[in-house]
Amino acid sequence: MAAVGEAEVAELFRRYAPYVATIGLRLLGRDDELDDLVQDVFIEAHRGLHSLRTPDAIKGWLARITVRRATRRLRARRLRSFFSLEELPPDARLIDDAATPEEKALVASTYRLVERLPVRQRVVWVLKHIQGETLDAIAELCGISKTTVQRRLRGAEEALEEGRQRDHH
Repeated sequence: MAAVGEAEVAELFRRYAPYVATIGLRLLGRDDELDDLVQDVFIEAHRGLHSLRTPDAIKGWLARITVRRATRRLRARRLRSFFSLEELPPDARLIDDAATPEEKALVASTYRLVERLPVRQRVVWVLKHIQGETLDAIAELCGISKTTVQRRLRGAEEALEEGRQRDHH
Protein backbone atom coordinates (compact mmCIF):
# COMPACT_ATOMS: atom_id res chain seq x y z
CA MET A 1 0.00 0.00 0.00
CA ALA A 2 1.18 3.52 -0.69
CA ALA A 3 1.65 6.31 1.82
CA VAL A 4 -1.33 6.65 4.10
CA GLY A 5 -3.08 9.96 4.60
CA GLU A 6 -5.19 11.30 7.44
CA ALA A 7 -8.44 10.55 5.56
CA GLU A 8 -7.50 6.88 5.17
CA VAL A 9 -6.61 6.59 8.85
CA ALA A 10 -9.86 8.29 9.86
CA GLU A 11 -11.81 5.85 7.67
CA LEU A 12 -9.89 2.91 9.10
CA PHE A 13 -10.71 4.11 12.63
CA ARG A 14 -14.39 4.66 11.82
CA ARG A 15 -14.69 1.21 10.29
CA TYR A 16 -12.65 -0.88 12.75
CA ALA A 17 -12.69 0.94 16.12
CA PRO A 18 -15.80 -0.96 17.33
CA TYR A 19 -14.11 -4.29 16.43
CA VAL A 20 -10.89 -3.30 18.22
CA ALA A 21 -12.89 -2.05 21.24
CA THR A 22 -14.82 -5.33 21.48
CA ILE A 23 -11.64 -7.41 21.57
CA GLY A 24 -10.02 -4.94 23.94
CA LEU A 25 -12.93 -4.92 26.40
CA ARG A 26 -13.04 -8.70 26.48
CA LEU A 27 -9.31 -9.00 27.07
CA LEU A 28 -9.04 -6.20 29.62
CA GLY A 29 -12.24 -7.22 31.43
CA ARG A 30 -13.27 -3.63 32.06
CA ASP A 31 -13.65 -0.43 30.10
CA ASP A 32 -11.71 2.18 32.10
CA GLU A 33 -8.62 1.68 29.88
CA LEU A 34 -10.49 0.96 26.66
CA ASP A 35 -10.26 4.39 25.00
CA ASP A 36 -6.51 4.49 25.63
CA LEU A 37 -6.10 0.97 24.26
CA VAL A 38 -8.05 1.74 21.07
CA GLN A 39 -6.02 4.92 20.59
CA ASP A 40 -2.74 2.99 21.09
CA VAL A 41 -3.83 0.37 18.54
CA PHE A 42 -4.60 2.95 15.87
CA ILE A 43 -1.41 4.94 16.54
CA GLU A 44 0.58 1.74 16.03
CA ALA A 45 -1.55 0.88 13.00
CA HIS A 46 -0.95 4.30 11.46
CA ARG A 47 2.81 3.83 11.84
CA GLY A 48 2.79 0.37 10.27
CA LEU A 49 -0.04 0.59 7.75
CA HIS A 50 2.31 1.29 4.85
CA SER A 51 3.92 -2.14 5.37
CA LEU A 52 0.63 -4.05 5.08
CA ARG A 53 0.62 -6.06 1.85
CA THR A 54 -3.11 -6.38 1.17
CA PRO A 55 -6.15 -4.42 2.36
CA ASP A 56 -7.85 -7.78 3.13
CA ALA A 57 -5.38 -8.35 5.96
CA ILE A 58 -6.31 -5.19 7.88
CA LYS A 59 -8.86 -6.74 10.28
CA GLY A 60 -6.58 -9.59 11.39
CA TRP A 61 -3.61 -7.23 11.62
CA LEU A 62 -5.57 -4.84 13.86
CA ALA A 63 -6.66 -7.80 16.02
CA ARG A 64 -3.00 -8.85 16.48
CA ILE A 65 -2.03 -5.29 17.47
CA THR A 66 -4.98 -5.21 19.91
CA VAL A 67 -3.96 -8.51 21.53
CA ARG A 68 -0.35 -7.33 21.87
CA ARG A 69 -1.33 -3.93 23.32
CA ALA A 70 -3.93 -5.42 25.69
CA THR A 71 -1.39 -8.00 26.89
CA ARG A 72 1.03 -5.18 27.75
CA ARG A 73 -1.71 -3.36 29.66
CA LEU A 74 -2.67 -6.53 31.55
CA ARG A 75 0.95 -7.09 32.54
CA ALA A 76 1.25 -3.50 33.72
CA ARG A 77 -2.02 -3.85 35.65
CA ARG A 78 -0.78 -7.06 37.25
CA LEU A 79 2.38 -5.24 38.34
CA ARG A 80 0.35 -2.32 39.73
CA SER A 81 -1.91 -4.72 41.59
CA PHE A 82 1.03 -5.87 43.69
CA PHE A 83 1.12 -2.36 45.10
CA SER A 84 -2.60 -1.66 45.29
CA LEU A 85 -5.56 -3.95 44.91
CA GLU A 86 -7.44 -3.36 41.68
CA GLU A 87 -10.79 -5.00 41.16
CA LEU A 88 -13.35 -5.22 38.41
CA PRO A 89 -15.50 -2.10 38.69
CA PRO A 90 -19.19 -2.90 39.21
CA ASP A 91 -20.15 -0.87 36.14
CA ALA A 92 -17.85 -2.67 33.68
CA ARG A 93 -19.69 -3.24 30.41
CA LEU A 94 -19.05 -6.97 30.12
CA ILE A 95 -22.56 -8.13 30.76
CA ASP A 96 -25.51 -7.76 28.41
CA ASP A 97 -28.28 -5.69 29.99
CA ALA A 98 -30.78 -8.37 28.91
CA ALA A 99 -29.01 -11.04 30.98
CA THR A 100 -30.82 -12.54 33.97
CA PRO A 101 -29.47 -11.75 37.46
CA GLU A 102 -28.08 -15.31 37.60
CA GLU A 103 -26.26 -14.86 34.27
CA LYS A 104 -24.88 -11.50 35.39
CA ALA A 105 -23.60 -13.06 38.64
CA LEU A 106 -22.00 -15.93 36.72
CA VAL A 107 -20.24 -13.59 34.28
CA ALA A 108 -19.01 -11.35 37.10
CA SER A 109 -17.67 -14.28 39.16
CA THR A 110 -16.03 -15.82 36.08
CA TYR A 111 -14.29 -12.55 35.24
CA ARG A 112 -13.06 -12.24 38.82
CA LEU A 113 -11.47 -15.68 38.41
CA VAL A 114 -10.13 -14.80 34.94
CA GLU A 115 -8.46 -11.67 36.37
CA ARG A 116 -6.39 -13.92 38.65
CA LEU A 117 -4.98 -15.95 35.75
CA PRO A 118 -1.46 -15.32 34.48
CA VAL A 119 -1.71 -12.84 31.60
CA ARG A 120 -0.70 -15.34 28.90
CA GLN A 121 -3.36 -17.82 30.01
CA ARG A 122 -5.96 -15.10 30.36
CA VAL A 123 -5.42 -13.81 26.83
CA VAL A 124 -5.84 -17.22 25.15
CA TRP A 125 -8.82 -18.12 27.36
CA VAL A 126 -10.66 -14.87 26.54
CA LEU A 127 -9.87 -15.14 22.83
CA LYS A 128 -11.22 -18.72 22.78
CA HIS A 129 -14.22 -18.55 25.11
CA ILE A 130 -15.32 -14.92 24.93
CA GLN A 131 -14.16 -13.80 21.49
CA GLY A 132 -14.87 -17.22 19.92
CA GLU A 133 -11.57 -17.51 18.04
CA THR A 134 -10.23 -20.84 16.76
CA LEU A 135 -7.00 -22.30 18.13
CA ASP A 136 -5.26 -21.51 14.83
CA ALA A 137 -6.49 -17.92 14.93
CA ILE A 138 -5.35 -17.51 18.55
CA ALA A 139 -1.92 -18.86 17.64
CA GLU A 140 -1.66 -16.29 14.87
CA LEU A 141 -3.04 -13.41 16.98
CA CYS A 142 -0.60 -14.14 19.81
CA GLY A 143 2.37 -15.12 17.65
CA ILE A 144 2.69 -18.54 19.32
CA SER A 145 2.27 -22.17 18.27
CA LYS A 146 -1.06 -23.97 18.39
CA THR A 147 0.47 -26.37 20.93
CA THR A 148 1.35 -23.42 23.19
CA VAL A 149 -2.22 -22.13 22.83
CA GLN A 150 -3.55 -25.53 23.90
CA ARG A 151 -1.16 -25.71 26.86
CA ARG A 152 -2.13 -22.22 28.05
CA LEU A 153 -5.84 -23.00 27.64
CA ARG A 154 -5.46 -26.18 29.71
CA GLY A 155 -3.64 -24.22 32.41
CA ALA A 156 -6.35 -21.56 32.41
CA GLU A 157 -9.14 -24.15 32.59
CA GLU A 158 -7.46 -25.95 35.48
CA ALA A 159 -6.91 -22.70 37.39
CA LEU A 160 -10.50 -21.56 36.78
CA GLU A 161 -11.88 -24.91 37.95
CA GLU A 162 -9.76 -24.72 41.11
CA GLY A 163 -10.99 -21.16 41.67
CA ARG A 164 -14.63 -22.19 41.25
CA GLN A 165 -14.21 -25.04 43.71
CA ARG A 166 -12.49 -22.74 46.21
CA ASP A 167 -15.25 -20.12 45.88
CA HIS A 168 -17.99 -22.73 46.44
CA HIS A 169 -16.47 -24.11 49.64
